[in-house]
Amino acid sequence: MRFALASASGAITSARLPMTVGKKRTKALKLRKRGTAAHMGFVLGPRAETKQRMLAATMQYLRENGLGDFTLRQLAERLGTSHRLLIYHFGTKEGLLVAVVEEIEREQQSWLMSLSERDMTLMQLMQLAWERTCDPQLDSHLRLFVEVYGHALQGRAHTAPLLDTLVDAWLGPLNDLFQRAGMTAAQARVHARLWMATVRGLMLDLLTTRDLAATTEAWKHFMAQYDSLPGAHGPGRLRKCP
Repeated sequence: MRFALASASGAITSARLPMTVGKKRTKALKLRKRGTAAHMGFVLGPRAETKQRMLAATMQYLRENGLGDFTLRQLAERLGTSHRLLIYHFGTKEGLLVAVVEEIEREQQSWLMSLSERDMTLMQLMQLAWERTCDPQLDSHLRLFVEVYGHALQGRAHTAPLLDTLVDAWLGPLNDLFQRAGMTAAQARVHARLWMATVRGLMLDLLTTRDLAATTEAWKHFMAQYDSLPGAHGPGRLRKCP
């Protein structure tokens, strides 16, 4: 190991550290880095657990700041970790974004599957969906979802898996729900798609205008058309996702 030092004349010269000193210094640096990383909560536990914590921290950062043009070094600095650790777990920035998209997809599917566990009527489920859309605590989640949705429409590589689930994954369970409420299969298919288009459209409206009263009134108007369905207020449990 070599290091620079000043000679009596002020010139910078090079000398070789004794091997034992070099080893001790290297070990000390490793321990210091390990301690810093542990303090930030990134190196404790198995690799998968560490990766998940880093992904959760990344998701929070992106919800607050958007995707934008960030580098792994910049992200690592904000997270209080090393860009080398990000590379170790995700490979590249593209790999990290793929993991982010997969996490967003998992969150969406998890909520959809949770509905299948609820013994609720069509009207109750619709109201629950709207309450989730207006929840201020989920505002940053929805903004990130919209931004990633835009990337998917642009054909960005990291969003490729999302295109298959943005619509199709929701139609089956919703179609089943509308049939249980009294619609024919053909009618249910149309209204499942209409429901998705309406809730996402009003979500964009709310994120843009912040007009909760107006968007809620529009949602109630939309819901009113289903109030007279035979099963609107009766059993309307969603079938479980495959």
